[in-house]
Amino acid sequence: MIEKRLVFVFPGFEPMPITAHMDRFARAAARSAPIWDARLAIEPTDRREASDAPTRRGLLRAELSGSDWRTHTDLVFCDWSDLILSYAGHSPLRRLSAGLVGLADFLFTGTVFRYARVSWRYLFFYLFPLVVIAAALLGGWLVAGLVAALLPLTGVAGVLVAGLAGLGAAWLVLMLADRRVHVLTAMDDWALARDLCRGRNPAIAQRIDEHAKAMHRAVAETQAGEIVIAAHSLGASLAVLALARALADGMRCDRPLHVLTVGSSLMKTALHPAASAQRQAVHDLVVTRRIGWTDCQGLSDPINFYRSNPARSLGIQGGETPIVVRIRFKRLVTPETYRRIKRDFFRLHRQFVLAVERRNAYSFHMLLLGPRPLADYGRLETVDLPPLSRAAAGPEPKP
Repeated sequence: MIEKRLVFVFPGFEPMPITAHMDRFARAAARSAPIWDARLAIEPTDRREASDAPTRRGLLRAELSGSDWRTHTDLVFCDWSDLILSYAGHSPLRRLSAGLVGLADFLFTGTVFRYARVSWRYLFFYLFPLVVIAAALLGGWLVAGLVAALLPLTGVAGVLVAGLAGLGAAWLVLMLADRRVHVLTAMDDWALARDLCRGRNPAIAQRIDEHAKAMHRAVAETQAGEIVIAAHSLGASLAVLALARALADGMRCDRPLHVLTVGSSLMKTALHPAASAQRQAVHDLVVTRRIGWTDCQGLSDPINFYRSNPARSLGIQGGETPIVVRIRFKRLVTPETYRRIKRDFFRLHRQFVLAVERRNAYSFHMLLLGPRPLADYGRLETVDLPPLSRAAAGPEPKP
């Protein structure tokens, strides 16, 4: 049993401050704990530390306990939200154009075809902004044709008025679609991913270095019995780089160290030809350091790389093979909730780090706060084990 744990959390790509990620974690953990008949005490978000620019991290302290056990967890949230928000702060036209350049880069380098080989479902996420833009342009073209047919204008004036009406209509459709399916956020995601692969944004590299140094210091000072690097979505790409950097810079860990990725988008960047540093980082963790790694994937989530492997899909052989655990979202929530969210792939993707609504084999919060080592989950593929599981009944079947 783990009595004390240190966790470094790398959130996914969402345009929200780190304190919002921390508050969401605390709320979701509080909702999940009673499902396993556990008691949770969690300190409020340390907003002063989270907003302190030199640290670029926030801290939560949690204690989960049962009748005869208690686990204390320090959660260090590694902040890169300001980088995400800097992309979201640009004008809509600039966000759209930067995203299109990113999409083109991943296409012409052949990365998209590697997606098709590793996990073809991810092509839906690649294509969806292009489909939305094409639909908006089609709507604009129809409006332009209608205006040209109705207005008594000919020649250059008629073409100009119809063209402006069509462009205006296309832009309106795109902005309305953005409210529903967050197409501009997706474009920011592709723009940042391109910059990460090609090293075009020095602030990203600097942030990874800052997190590596903070990780090095925290591990040297902690008395925790287990160290966990947990990452969601595109946060996995930063997490592996930061951990590999910390280890290369001399971080020593004489206790279990485990990587947990959930809904990972690591393949999104690591499959790009320019992302050699990411592939080398994965090689160092898996082959050189032989660190345990559990990767959780969801069948119905097109934003993660279902049926991929963090190392083998990159052609990395040998070492400590990452364990892949596949989950089904409909087993995490009630039937009513699943019917409501199953067609919203952004909401499904967030479910990896949200509260569960019924006892099942997976819970992000029980993995990070519970008494069992992370290695047990990779081996048994369920968190519903003693002392969390019911005394009178065994764990539910794994998904």
